[in-house]
Amino acid sequence: MIEAIDKILGFYKAPNFAIIVVSLIIIIFIIIVGVKLKKQDPNKPTKGILLVAEALVDWTNGMCKGALGSRWKVFAPYVLFEAMFLAVANLSGLLGLTPPTSNICVPLALGIVTGFIMHIAAIKYSGWKAYLKGYLDPIAVMLPINIFSELVTPISMGLRLFGNIFSGTVVSTLVYHLFTQVLSVTINSITIPYGAVFAPFVTPFIHAIFDVFLGLIQVYVFILLTVVFIAGKIPEEE
Repeated sequence: MIEAIDKILGFYKAPNFAIIVVSLIIIIFIIIVGVKLKKQDPNKPTKGILLVAEALVDWTNGMCKGALGSRWKVFAPYVLFEAMFLAVANLSGLLGLTPPTSNICVPLALGIVTGFIMHIAAIKYSGWKAYLKGYLDPIAVMLPINIFSELVTPISMGLRLFGNIFSGTVVSTLVYHLFTQVLSVTINSITIPYGAVFAPFVTPFIHAIFDVFLGLIQVYVFILLTVVFIAGKIPEEE
């Protein structure tokens, strides 16, 4: 069991070629769906994956409109990409793939990119003077704390996403290890994993909880935080 935990931790701390490949596949899949959705005839009913993508577009657009007002079109494409990437990435575990978000590099990258967009939005809509002055609020002595807070925000977003997805992957891996390695008996140097008999009845529930339910909740939370933080960086419309 300890060896299994060491392998898990060693695999998910460092960048992995499989994670990069899966991420690229997801991005290509999103591009293909986007192109098909754009070419979709509005007079014909939407079916299959395009129906799900259309619902996701409506959901992200509605969230952006409610928080960002008339500026929602500027940020909606990025928010939509985040939602689609995270949804497919978190559900990829159902296909036997390693979710890219279970590697710390991917959530941190998303958090850092979101942080850059937050500050670019603040500069664009408030101006350099108001942006820099914000670091001195409410008093100048708060400058180091405000800088630290701005640096920590995107990192905390990434770590939060990573922690939740990684924990689900660890639990799933340990359950597989339990049924195939721990619950076994050795007879005449032959190991018989009798726990494998029960695995098909238990593992679907594990995947349903961690890959589907918690995975989609993390998508919602990350997108909500993205929109709220961006909205907090731009001035209210008059």
